[in-house]
Amino acid sequence: MEAIRLREAGRRDYRDPVPFLRRLRFIEHRLLVEPVNAEVRSLRTNRLKEWREARIGALFCHGMSERTGRKVFLSKGEFEDADFVGMWFDGDVQNFAPVQIKELVPEERNARVTLDALVKGLSVYSGRKDLTVLIHLNRRIHFKPESLVLPPQLPIAALWVLACTDPTHSEWAIWGNFLEQVEGTRFAYPT
Repeated sequence: MEAIRLREAGRRDYRDPVPFLRRLRFIEHRLLVEPVNAEVRSLRTNRLKEWREARIGALFCHGMSERTGRKVFLSKGEFEDADFVGMWFDGDVQNFAPVQIKELVPEERNARVTLDALVKGLSVYSGRKDLTVLIHLNRRIHFKPESLVLPPQLPIAALWVLACTDPTHSEWAIWGNFLEQVEGTRFAYPT
């Protein structure tokens, strides 16, 4: 990370994603019994976009914490070309990962979008080599990590895939880094 960008990332507010996810789950359960518009319930309005991205960011950071055994903190909100920033410590060294979210939306929102098209679109990035891309699989599909075909020379730092693996949204999985050795990790939504 270049010095100015690193300094700016260091000034952001980082929080443990687990309490945020727990509070959000409480709200989600309350909304199930309330007469709330489906767009609001799924955080699909423009006013709720920041919270939709914060939820995905928190799930990613929590999943990475489970995967690595190190606490990964979340700074919600846009940061230049990223939707959120993850931060963790390796000993005394503070590390930052600006993350851009791409979403494979539910078929009822846009059935024409495919995972392959999302991945191919990553080759147009001409930005920073420190950017991590997270693809949120928000559609019922059978995902085979080994079948994901990447364009050559992707100009990003890392590529991860996040998906819910059960209908109650209690179990999740994260796969990656697709630019290195791909491994999957399953984790539970915090209770």
